[in-house]
Amino acid sequence: MSVTARQIVLARRPEGAPRAADFALREVPLAEPRSGEVLVRNLWLSIDPYMRLYMAGSGSIHGSVALGEAMPGGAVGEVIASASNALPVGALVISMAHGWRDHYLAPAEKLQPVSAEVGPVQRYLGLYGLTGITAWGGIHGVLEPQPGETLFVNAAAGAVGSVAVQLAKRAGARVIASAGSAEKCAWVRELGADHAIDYRGEDLAARLAELAPEGLACAFDNVGGVQLEILIDAMAPQGRIALCGAIALYDSDNYRAGPRNLFAAIEKHVALTGFNAGFYFARAPAIIADLAAAEAEGALVNHETVIEGLAAMPQGFVDLLRGACRGKMLVRV
Repeated sequence: MSVTARQIVLARRPEGAPRAADFALREVPLAEPRSGEVLVRNLWLSIDPYMRLYMAGSGSIHGSVALGEAMPGGAVGEVIASASNALPVGALVISMAHGWRDHYLAPAEKLQPVSAEVGPVQRYLGLYGLTGITAWGGIHGVLEPQPGETLFVNAAAGAVGSVAVQLAKRAGARVIASAGSAEKCAWVRELGADHAIDYRGEDLAARLAELAPEGLACAFDNVGGVQLEILIDAMAPQGRIALCGAIALYDSDNYRAGPRNLFAAIEKHVALTGFNAGFYFARAPAIIADLAAAEAEGALVNHETVIEGLAAMPQGFVDLLRGACRGKMLVRV
């Protein structure tokens, strides 16, 4: 079987915030699978903030997508032609490299088989995949909040942040969160946050001083930039910060720029620990089981924002970076 695949390619490098016009839809013929290969039809695609880093020129530690190349990303698909005994036709697979397209060819050994028995397969891109493992790693692998400790989460209405809020509450923490609108803050409170701050309409530093006058014990930082500087100042002595992302800097010339008040961490003996989900993948089965148990007991809500169709993916990505979604953003191919 041979097919013509549709791919979203990088048409030009964005200057500042990406626009849908920075991408283009391209058709590419795919041959029959050769020995050890499979042809996959994607069912679901993931949209994540880190993908912005692939759009930069040289100097990105994540690598750079060449102009005219398809964007990488997570995808769940079905094998529709196979030259591999390991993955027969009908098998469901996940790839972290073959998103932003509707079909692809790949060596079977590079793909991870998954089962639909755990629920909707798109969860492997969200709660049971990069999103859930990242949130779990930050809360339980880095911060390890104790009952009664005050923990802060920013970008709390996003994919990772919304799960982190709920895991922190399940661990017994008092949770303060921030999001980019009053509507999002109301939703974050529904997820269990004790307090939610609209960082666009309120003074984040002043509100943290009001809500946590003795300082924050823990903070889960998805944003970086000015918000990270505010957090460092708001930490209690011997506090802990989990550094997950720096979305506020992704459109800048140097997304790796550090906080200007880093010395305050020395003064207060604050631990800043960077992490990413890759370091927890070996523990994925146990993490997924814990997330599934939390969901089953009603302590975890899995929310998805679904975009319909591959052609709508560029605008969906732009909207994600602008904060126009709740929970995990996915594309149903």
